[in-house]
Amino acid sequence: MGCTVKRNRHGFLALRLYWAGNEAWEGLGLRDTPANRQKAQRVADLIAAEIRAKTFSTDRYRRFFPSGNLTAKLDAALAAAASSPTSPTIGEWYASWITQKQPPLVRPALARDYAQHFRAYLLDARVPYAGRPRRLADLPLTDLRPAHLRDLQRQLLGRGLTIKTTRNIIDGSFRAMVRDARKDDLLANDCFGALDWPRAVAAGKPDPFVELERDQLLEWFRRKRPAYFPFIFTLFHTGARPSELVALRWGDVDVRRGTLTITRSRYLGGEASPKTRGSARTITLLPGVCAVLRELMPLHVDPDGYVFTNARNGGPINASTWPADHWRAALRATGVRPRKFYATRHTFISVALSRGVNLKWLADFCGTSVAMIEKHYGRFLPDGDAAQLRLLAGGPSPTDRPPIAHPFPTPTEGKKPKPQQRFRFDHEKLQAG
Repeated sequence: MGCTVKRNRHGFLALRLYWAGNEAWEGLGLRDTPANRQKAQRVADLIAAEIRAKTFSTDRYRRFFPSGNLTAKLDAALAAAASSPTSPTIGEWYASWITQKQPPLVRPALARDYAQHFRAYLLDARVPYAGRPRRLADLPLTDLRPAHLRDLQRQLLGRGLTIKTTRNIIDGSFRAMVRDARKDDLLANDCFGALDWPRAVAAGKPDPFVELERDQLLEWFRRKRPAYFPFIFTLFHTGARPSELVALRWGDVDVRRGTLTITRSRYLGGEASPKTRGSARTITLLPGVCAVLRELMPLHVDPDGYVFTNARNGGPINASTWPADHWRAALRATGVRPRKFYATRHTFISVALSRGVNLKWLADFCGTSVAMIEKHYGRFLPDGDAAQLRLLAGGPSPTDRPPIAHPFPTPTEGKKPKPQQRFRFDHEKLQAG
């Protein structure tokens, strides 16, 4: 497919067009001179680029060639389509549907997953149709059946994909597209409910740091990467998700009242609402976090400025790539057993539970549910029988323990350090303060 400049037998320039199974000569009415050939080449390059990008349509053809040689053929095709309307193919519907599934309408990660799943696994998959294998993209949308889904499921599992990944592709991305087609009355039945799924392998349990490991990592950042010490300290002592803190603005922080409001998250360079409705929240900060944020706050605060920025160009931190340069370096240098960056949140929750913090309060504080905490962090709860029997006997409650410790208490009031000295905390003075 493409478009090239040719000279006809009369010495005039023409365009040779190969597009959507059509081939045609389109005369330009220009004699073959260097200047005219240059003009013709520009038109040919533009049409060829649109053909490659699959944006060259019937309307575009008519615009370039109002009386073109393909006009009659295209008019007949349109008339035939109007007299016998057919369902769009899965590939045609996807091409239209995916343009609507972009930020800010969907989260950047979801838009990425949709596109990746269809391009890598769905559109080119072969499914049986009319007695022979066909690309899933060429299957009419209304002809989709449970048998096609079962065949697709078998193929993906046969490629070595896990049950969880296979289900995300078929029962997540593919089903989302078909669900929207049903909303547009393009088909009536939902055949995904007929698909059986085996139980997936349970995800690994949270693997938090112990408090000593947490404090070793904080001390390393304080000494070696002071620019990122406030970021890590706040993660460890609020339990916030990394995607929430990298999106935090100064207008969301009130150091006087000691509160922090989470209203957005940032991932893959885009911002959206937090993970769940319950994730939008205002939390009260530990004194040590207030002290760190107070030291970090610039003299002239821009409410829309990011609280935590990267040291390279002052822009927001990329939570996807940042750990490779800094988090892993801290783990190697301290000798702490490697964990995911998200373990900062696991650490906060596990420490809070081990100290007997109220479950409902903790769930609200971390923007999650009590059920999730009980399911994933239950082993960090105090021994159930002993704790409850103490309550019945009138003994001390598990919640009568000291508050969660943090290695850097609020510094004494004083003059704000110069910008270049910020976060080079004097550990002995902080402990004395």
